[in-house]
Amino acid sequence: MAITVAILINGRPILARSAVNITPEQPYGAVHKYKVDDGSVVEHVRSDGCVALAHKLLDTIKEVTK
Repeated sequence: MAITVAILINGRPILARSAVNITPEQPYGAVHKYKVDDGSVVEHVRSDGCVALAHKLLDTIKEVTK
């Protein structure tokens, strides 16, 4: 399973993050690992819902300050 989370302003993406599930098939409630497009790995329990996973993915984005 893959997921992409994007934030758009006026139809243009300003932030995006994608990940793919790298965990072999697990029972419901088990911890799944997702390989993020920046090379990091995020752990998530599917019963927590996809919104929780989306938040975890967005949390991997480092904010650049000037």
